[in-house]
Amino acid sequence: MVPFIPLFPHADQLDTGIAQINTQITTLDNTITDASYSYSLAIEYLAENRFNANNFKSIRGELNTLFNWLWFVQRVSLAEVDRILLRKFVDFCNDPPLELIAPTSYPYFVNDKQTGEQQINPKWRPFVLRGEAGYIRKEATLKAQLSLLSGFFLFLADVEYMDKNPAAVLLRRLNVNNTRVAESEETDKGLSELQWQWVERMVAQLASQDPDKHMRTKLLFTMLYYLYPRVSEIAARPGFTPLMSHFKKHRSGVWVFHIAKSKGGKSRQVPCPPAVLDALKQYRAFLNLPPLPLPNEQTPLFVRHQAGTHGREKGILQAQLGVEAIRGIVNEVFELTAQAMMERYPYEARELSGFSVHSLRHTGISHAIAQNQPLQTVMKNAGHSDLTTLSIYTSGTVR
Repeated sequence: MVPFIPLFPHADQLDTGIAQINTQITTLDNTITDASYSYSLAIEYLAENRFNANNFKSIRGELNTLFNWLWFVQRVSLAEVDRILLRKFVDFCNDPPLELIAPTSYPYFVNDKQTGEQQINPKWRPFVLRGEAGYIRKEATLKAQLSLLSGFFLFLADVEYMDKNPAAVLLRRLNVNNTRVAESEETDKGLSELQWQWVERMVAQLASQDPDKHMRTKLLFTMLYYLYPRVSEIAARPGFTPLMSHFKKHRSGVWVFHIAKSKGGKSRQVPCPPAVLDALKQYRAFLNLPPLPLPNEQTPLFVRHQAGTHGREKGILQAQLGVEAIRGIVNEVFELTAQAMMERYPYEARELSGFSVHSLRHTGISHAIAQNQPLQTVMKNAGHSDLTTLSIYTSGTVR
């Protein structure tokens, strides 16, 4: 087995590359048809994704493994990849040779102590052993690989290099019974219908008994369930303050909640169902505000009821809720609900105690899918970049 090497440089070196890599590609042109050209296309695709660090690293990793396998194992051009050949690649990645597996993750390049120039790291390997039971990939890892490669093949079709997308075909026909991947772990992290009903009832009860504290809780839970944002998207963070005016009236007359740039670097607007607007109006009425926000209103969305105890918000009463504060509110409600359920539903109660704020996002997305909302709409509202991500939510969480 010819050792694999890092073929693609860091994002800030795409234009200049690494001397060792450039020499390698030039040499390959004598044996692999259009090696330099296909490599330049890969560089171009990576350049389009260079400003999103996580996406760039993931795409670079998959392209690096694919090109190494094509050139040094199969000795073929990228243009020859079809469904059958890509299936062989997947099988290779599911059961790679031992010499290509490292005990831990190493960087692609290291600096030469004498010259200061970047050199290929001799310890680097394309696969990493992360457990004691031998190297075996999970189904989610395989799906992610095919999804990333599918994006690359779409790009190749756009530049008229290929007219097929074998990764998309394999993704559609994926069957865990005919590939060597680990059995999927339980992905049903959302609340059952019974659990959500009890949580919803508990939130309403708390808001009625202690409105000073829990009218805010009611709006928070309603948003998490019906708009299913990530907790970081409704929490205060350096340089970002969630405001009431992030609820906006669209030109169509529909009220939406504007989510600023977050994961993936994209903003989005999520339509608000009546339940969200009702909870918003109730909360604003409690705060002696007009029923719905005006444009550019600077009223914070959620603020603390107690002064912060540490960090930059120490001693400030009206500091806005951060991620940890929101998690604490959700965990408190889950625990109170679990205690109320314990006598009649001990299994569901104990399970609920182990859930997190992300479970509400999972529940909301699953509920939207169960209500037959178009998957493209759910994907857009959830802030996902592709439909394959929704596969973990289609198990019918809310029954």
